[in-house]
Amino acid sequence: MVFSLKARLAASIIIVVIAMGVVSTIVGTRLFGDSLVSQVQSSVERDLSAAFLVYNDRLSDIDAVTQLLASEATVARYVTTRDNSRLAGFLADRLEVWNLDMLTVTDAAGRVLARGHGDRTGDSLSDDQVVSRVLSSGESICGTSILSGARLSVESPELANRADMELLQTPRARPSDLARLVDGMVLSAGAPITRDGELIGVLYSGEMLNGGTEMVDRVKETAYGDETWHGREIGAATIFQDDVRIATNVMGSTGSRAAGTRVSAEVYERVVVQGEHWIDRAFVVDQWYITAYGPIRGVGGDIVGIISVGVLAGGFDAMRENTVLTFALVSIAGMVLALIIANVLATNILRPLRNLRTASQEIAGGNLDTRVDMGPQAADEFVDVAEAFNTMAVSIKERDDQLQENARKMTESKKLATLGQLAAGIAHEINNPLGGILMYSHMLREDLKMEQNRENVEKIGRQADRCKKIVKGLLDFARQTKPERTESNLNLVLNEVIALLEHQAIFHNIEIVKDYNPSVPLLNFDVTQMQEVFMNLIHNAAQAMDGKGTLTVVTEIIDEGRAVRVEIRDTGPGISGDTLERIFEPFFTTKEIGRGTGLGLSIAYGIVERHHGEIWVKSELGKGTSFFVKLPVGEWSPPPM
Repeated sequence: MVFSLKARLAASIIIVVIAMGVVSTIVGTRLFGDSLVSQVQSSVERDLSAAFLVYNDRLSDIDAVTQLLASEATVARYVTTRDNSRLAGFLADRLEVWNLDMLTVTDAAGRVLARGHGDRTGDSLSDDQVVSRVLSSGESICGTSILSGARLSVESPELANRADMELLQTPRARPSDLARLVDGMVLSAGAPITRDGELIGVLYSGEMLNGGTEMVDRVKETAYGDETWHGREIGAATIFQDDVRIATNVMGSTGSRAAGTRVSAEVYERVVVQGEHWIDRAFVVDQWYITAYGPIRGVGGDIVGIISVGVLAGGFDAMRENTVLTFALVSIAGMVLALIIANVLATNILRPLRNLRTASQEIAGGNLDTRVDMGPQAADEFVDVAEAFNTMAVSIKERDDQLQENARKMTESKKLATLGQLAAGIAHEINNPLGGILMYSHMLREDLKMEQNRENVEKIGRQADRCKKIVKGLLDFARQTKPERTESNLNLVLNEVIALLEHQAIFHNIEIVKDYNPSVPLLNFDVTQMQEVFMNLIHNAAQAMDGKGTLTVVTEIIDEGRAVRVEIRDTGPGISGDTLERIFEPFFTTKEIGRGTGLGLSIAYGIVERHHGEIWVKSELGKGTSFFVKLPVGEWSPPPM
């Protein structure tokens, strides 16, 4: 049987469409599923890093508090005079203030002189890892410790009760004969107590993690918020002591936190035994999670526990199945549509060729959408000509569209350039008469004797001065001056800016904290322009705090030494989300009328951008705001002499 050209063409198109549709559906769903798994695992890995950051931040806080208390002269005096009762009272007060579970002072031999909890003294802590290392090195130390139940009972019976935990049967956990957990995992810190340069004792502090919820809830809230799936919170965070959950927001079958359950044997082998991270599916209590586990190392460097984060695998699996199903349905619908189109094309491609002359005239007349259609009896030569004609028409259309787009862009560029010139011209023309107004208002004020008239003239001067500031902002905004870069020390530039500002009245009740990295390399930037950026940010921070609070300036090396970041942090009321979105817009300001032009942050943004850097802001209502400036290292070199 001999098939017609139309039938053969239609059959060929149909076969190709079906084959490609099936292959693309299978490959697409597989690639999408693998990509989704990879994205979820990467997200969980970042969440684990955030969890360790929260953990280490708390440990650093305890270390800082311990060093602070150990350096107080009162502690050294009590230790020297053996006034243990007053020392115990001092420690009890500080337990409340710093939210610690343990505060203990020993003498230079490691014998306990006083505790913040209870009146037990005289026992020796010389075998404690933290205390012994402080006694031997004379330096402070912090880390994670495992304290026995007996030690916890001495420190505080309440801590011993918190650590006493029944171990629950957990599927997939490694075999164990242990029925109860009585030891405690403690964030510990020790600092030397000295007098006249001589070590006279050790201040030991600690916070026990067993039974606590604050740290894991903070990690969960930061990473996953309150999102749920089938009535269960989708994200969870856990701290393990060895393989036992001692602090978690994973829920058990009873609806309570699954403290006392244990990690699976497979995860334990990888994380605790081999000391590696685990990022994969894991069976957690009674549910599958996409998880990330990392080892917690103790003061001596041994692995004493695990931090984990994860999301419910059920929610992820349902999302993946729904997405794959949707993808498959769309692919099938596309194949059906392609089959219909193929049938229409198979019919139309064999139609007689339409009048090329008419089509050419339409193209010449400006109708660039004209295409040549073919009848069922068209010969191959006509088909080739028609296809060439259609290709030509498409090419002309694309070039015409490109020319129109280029013309539109050029028009916009000219408009922007004209706007900048107009702003600069207006600012220049207004600036001169404003200077005259200011000068003559000052002269007139000196000549007037009536107080009311002097006040009116002063008002004129203030308003004219405000106009002059607005004009200066317009000029700065319009000029976009190219940076005149020199090799400079960023820490010194920040010091100069602070020295210029700190004697102003608004800074008198503000504590300025400089946390500079002394290893920050020399950078190539325009010193004057960057001073303007930092002066604007620091002054804004002081205004946000209304002249009262703490202003912290931090410099650090980031991106493996490829960039330096400056953070300017205040303790003000913070900035709302709507304001944050517009913070760098020209003329946008939240200050009262007369106190700002709304151009300062826009100018700062432009200066940093011209240095190929980045500027951004983070804020939390009620806690404060941080502005960040990131500048590249080694991007520019001075020309050869």
